Amino acid sequence: MKKLFLDVILLALFIAALSFHYLPKNLHEILGVVMTVAVVVHFAINFRRFISLSKKVTPKKLFAIEVNIALLIATAIILFTGVCMSNFLFPDTASPAFRRNMTIHNLHTSAPYIMMILIGMHLGLHWREILQRFLNFFGLEELYQRYKKFFQAAMIILSLIGVASLFLNRFLARISMKHIFATPATDLPAPIFVLLMIGGVTLFALATYLVVEKIFKRR
Repeated sequence: MKKLFLDVILLALFIAALSFHYLPKNLHEILGVVMTVAVVVHFAINFRRFISLSKKVTPKKLFAIEVNIALLIATAIILFTGVCMSNFLFPDTASPAFRRNMTIHNLHTSAPYIMMILIGMHLGLHWREILQRFLNFFGLEELYQRYKKFFQAAMIILSLIGVASLFLNRFLARISMKHIFATPATDLPAPIFVLLMIGGVTLFALATYLVVEKIFKRR
């Protein structure tokens, strides 16, 4: 269950770091470093599994490889730009020109939202496995089977919240690297903002799961 625990911690760290409007700036930087370390640990634990994807490559495996590589690239971009912009943990690492560079700033604010898509895809690829781990850990298998439709309805509701999140966060503008600081979503209370972020991840996870089930499963 260590993997399940690490997965939950990773998602929580990502959501918390993305909620930087509600956090002290130094805490945001600390969360970013901790999340980077957690990503490295997660990758190290699953390294053999990642390598196994290159054996007997199928369309689904190729898709998984692309998503994993994109996640690593997004993490590296967030880390690099975060260090360049740091005011607390790494204040003297980058030159003043880098610290004031608008491209660096826009990359740092855009990459996490691209990462949201990728995290959702990653979770969607392992949807059944993660769900089974969760049910086994909490002993909810029987309860899940009895109320499966309620669970599915909850996932659909979360996905709809995710759709609302795309609009309230000006999602397309963000991933297009437009200079955006505040959005209608950031004007909402922190718990609602967090729910919107969770809904966004759920939306992309559910969409990926359905694509994997309907398309790749036939090949």
